[in-house]
Amino acid sequence: MGVFKAPPIDRTLADLRDCFRKWELDLFEAIPKEKVDRGYRGPGMIVNYFRANKWQHVECFSFPRKEINLRQCFLLLDRLRIAEQQGVSYAGLASSTELMRTTPEMKAHDDLMDAYGILGASPDDPTDLIKDLYHKKVFFYHPDKGGDANKFKRLQNAYEVICKERGIK
Repeated sequence: MGVFKAPPIDRTLADLRDCFRKWELDLFEAIPKEKVDRGYRGPGMIVNYFRANKWQHVECFSFPRKEINLRQCFLLLDRLRIAEQQGVSYAGLASSTELMRTTPEMKAHDDLMDAYGILGASPDDPTDLIKDLYHKKVFFYHPDKGGDANKFKRLQNAYEVICKERGIK
């Protein structure tokens, strides 16, 4: 049996964006999450999305790399979307297993990809789309508008990382 090879995170983020667009949802975020279990530490992914007037999430900690865990979340969500078109309903989703460590060399790239995930964008997206996504989410998350302060800070930090990488002021 071969090892599952996931496409790069930016490709999966683009696929997630298309999936949510087909579901007519604009607000989603892909958040990396380290899980510590029995001495092992490794990268999982959580995908949060706003649907039916509440935040819902899918998480995967089953694989040793973030891009594989994110791809699994996408595959599940896309299949759920397709199943809903056929009249299938569902409730309650989660998955986790032991994980292993990522290398320090992958961390800088992973941090940038995480920032794109939080914003719901990919590195291939034009700057105008990045700004538009940021402004939509700022309006939603801003504490003065009734949003979550922690999510607002996380969004601001992600946008700053992306702006720094792209040279946006």
